[in-house]
Amino acid sequence: MTTRAALALVAILSGPAAASPDARDGDAPPAGLVSGKPARGSALDPVFAHLKLERLSCKFSEEKRVALLARPLRSTGTIHFERTRGIARTTLTPRLQHVVLTATSLRIRKDQRTEEIPLDKSKDLKAFALIFPTLLRGNRTELERAFEIGLYGSDSGWWALAFTPKTESLRGLVRSVVLFGRKSEVVSIQVTEVSGDLTDTRLTSILKNGAVPDAEIATAFGAP
Repeated sequence: MTTRAALALVAILSGPAAASPDARDGDAPPAGLVSGKPARGSALDPVFAHLKLERLSCKFSEEKRVALLARPLRSTGTIHFERTRGIARTTLTPRLQHVVLTATSLRIRKDQRTEEIPLDKSKDLKAFALIFPTLLRGNRTELERAFEIGLYGSDSGWWALAFTPKTESLRGLVRSVVLFGRKSEVVSIQVTEVSGDLTDTRLTSILKNGAVPDAEIATAFGAP
């Protein structure tokens, strides 16, 4: 799959958005957290232990900062993760869109139309698309095949996992991905595109594992 198609995938995963003047509330990571020399190797183990989940559900609010726009684009919705099925993301505002990301494909439903994009034609595209579900499975080894991973802070307080692409072709898809958290909770995800545009997704109302009902997972993913 081409770089152009990959950047379209970034837009799809970020969901539809609209310009808005309203500021968002929420507990943000401290300024300067991602600075200095990151820890690597076994120092990442405590954070990855927190990330190893069977299920997760949450609400999200998102800003995309585009260089050519005076105001960020904003959207809201819900995200569901199930270890064997993948990620289901429903954007509620500014317009409805439902995305299901599995290990092999991306399925997008909007305006009563469904499109399916295979991921197995591009190793790099698949590595980028599956960062978040692979993180929630706690699979560091798989992620390290495609990314250099650095830890800032520690799992006793604020932390950030920074993912830098290893290959030139992957660097053509995305500049960096940073996952922010506080102790055992994931707080936000930032994706910086090769253009410099930045998408910041904040997660709230998080439920994990047995706290996420079977019926909610079935609704989010639809028929197996």
